[in-house]
Amino acid sequence: MIDALVAGLRANSCSVWGPMSDEVARGKVVERVSAHLLVACNDDVPIPGIVDALRERGVDVLTPGDPAWTERLADAEVGITGSRLAVAEPSTIALAAAPGAPRATSLVPPVHICVVSVDALVPTLADAMMGIAAGEMPSALTWIGGPSRTGDLEMITTLGVHGPRAVEIVLLG
Repeated sequence: MIDALVAGLRANSCSVWGPMSDEVARGKVVERVSAHLLVACNDDVPIPGIVDALRERGVDVLTPGDPAWTERLADAEVGITGSRLAVAEPSTIALAAAPGAPRATSLVPPVHICVVSVDALVPTLADAMMGIAAGEMPSALTWIGGPSRTGDLEMITTLGVHGPRAVEIVLLG
């Protein structure tokens, strides 16, 4: 299943790393964002100490609890989220909106890094729906299969018009 997920996400223009340990994943995320000035990071990112590690590298980290969240989010260059689950076929990830995990983190910044546990991987969309229905329903689910794209102007595919230009997936496990 992991191979199918990775292949499908890469086919949809995502960068995918892992599976890897928490420690290696923390290093990968810090490496990917250390050149950016402002990074938004949700509370549901399943890498212990990620916010502290980013701040230690000099990254300005905006979290949902920050009083200036609404005013500063539009300036964030990267949004980092966790995920509720991942689906092997069709390759997609699902983010659950919740306190500390606003949808905007994956939609507003031009780069979205999503940390996905391989334990949350299911084979099909039907399995995902059954799992979601069996648990507590979030206020919203955001299904992501790759960067935002449109081809409505002269039939030329353009990335990043209605969301992030780049989606990067870090697999834990």
